[in-house]
Amino acid sequence: MSTIAASEYDTVPYPSAIYPQTHPDRLATLAQLFGMQPAPVEQSRVLELGCGDGSNLIAMACTLPASRFHGVDLACAPVARGNRVIEALKLSNVRLQQMNLLEMPRDLGTFDYILAHGLYSWVPADVREKILAVCHDHLDENGVAYISYNAYPGNHLRDLARRITRFHVRQFSEAGEQVRQARTLLKFLAEAKSKRGHWQDVLQQQFDRVQRYIDAGFYHDDLSAINQPFYFHEFNEAANRHGLQFLAEADFTDMQIAGLTEEATSVLSKMEQCNLVAREQYQDFIEGRSFRQTLLCRQERKLERELKPERAFDLLAAADTSPARSDAGLTNRTMEDFQRGKAVIATSHPVLKSALALLGKVWPRRVPFGELLDTARARAGTPSTDGEADRRDLGEFLIRCYGVGFVDLHTFPSIFVTEIPERPMTSPLIRWQLQQGPSISSLRHLPLKIEDALGRELLALLDGTRDRAALLEELGKLVTSGATPLYREGKPVTELKTALEVLSRQLEPNLQILARLGVLTA
Repeated sequence: MSTIAASEYDTVPYPSAIYPQTHPDRLATLAQLFGMQPAPVEQSRVLELGCGDGSNLIAMACTLPASRFHGVDLACAPVARGNRVIEALKLSNVRLQQMNLLEMPRDLGTFDYILAHGLYSWVPADVREKILAVCHDHLDENGVAYISYNAYPGNHLRDLARRITRFHVRQFSEAGEQVRQARTLLKFLAEAKSKRGHWQDVLQQQFDRVQRYIDAGFYHDDLSAINQPFYFHEFNEAANRHGLQFLAEADFTDMQIAGLTEEATSVLSKMEQCNLVAREQYQDFIEGRSFRQTLLCRQERKLERELKPERAFDLLAAADTSPARSDAGLTNRTMEDFQRGKAVIATSHPVLKSALALLGKVWPRRVPFGELLDTARARAGTPSTDGEADRRDLGEFLIRCYGVGFVDLHTFPSIFVTEIPERPMTSPLIRWQLQQGPSISSLRHLPLKIEDALGRELLALLDGTRDRAALLEELGKLVTSGATPLYREGKPVTELKTALEVLSRQLEPNLQILARLGVLTA
């Protein structure tokens, strides 16, 4: 990690972002499912390597005030920028530090969760080894480390495009021109032959991929001097050398065998029983995986790979599910479909149907397992003698749903609220972010873009001091002053009376939308 690399990130800042898959809650949930006893997320110590401007850590720190967050990065400018945000928000539980990883002091202490997103594949070999050494030396005995990296075999095609574009852009010194030239070249090559073949299809796919990239992200990720993918078994061997072992993938659905032939499913299932690492590698071969988000723990930790129902008993569940039929029978044994986005799951179990219906009704609230079970059993009217069987059925069902992304599992209740108080409030971070632009971090640690100008103004007003009447008054002033446009029947509203009439009909539905987005707090 040289001073040249640092200056590139100082000159061309990497896009600020939050990464939901790195949240300690995600890591703790998976650790608990595999038999570990991770530190409580609400009182944990978190270290992020290559933190950039700290956007990811700052968003966590705002929702976990009793936890401590430490970020390090080689580049000076992003760290300084993040520290200005920390000062503006008056946060005392997060610290960003400019530091060369190779010079990281051994007395830094231990951490419950260590994060390294978008770093491992983009640094020299000695820094990669240092990342794993830091995870070993500074990870608590029940800690979890997250490391993302580009993976083979899927990245071979990206490698081809990267080598071609790097050959072309070496004649240009300015970053913006390199990005423009790289995209132009891929488009030219994809369209150069009158009769398209497989190679042109590959180039077209790569051009389509880089078109979706933010310029700075494309510059650092694809045009950088170092971008080294790894086969999973290679990464795992490197982790083992440092006393670390594979725990899981941060996206649990990536570990599930789905969409394969019966023969392939049988082969991989048998392989998993004797060698999970080999199973994961062969699944990569089948799917052509190009990116991994791997969780590691200390090698001496004994993991329990069998996902037992009781592992869900101490977790909380959330899901925006709904019955496919408006007249679905929840208390009988009829089979009913439930939807979440485009996904569908069917069950005839009254308790499971009632549980999914409840989760959808209170979304995005996280419901403790015990409360979910008791409420679902009461609604389903199941006999008291079936209590233990229902408990195990629900635990098994939630884990199965989590595996396919149909239900979210958590280790702690979040600070957002789903019932709108008299004086609605959002977080100081969100109000600060709205001053910078439309992108915000929800209290569910998800990136959101508030495109509607009036919606942004409403969020900015939610500091907990205004009731509905005061909100309407302030919004009305913004509309009539011309600061924020409002339309009725396609025509702009300019009179205060009309503005208040329109706004009064829109306010409550918009507050409900904000609540379901997870941006309101008590």
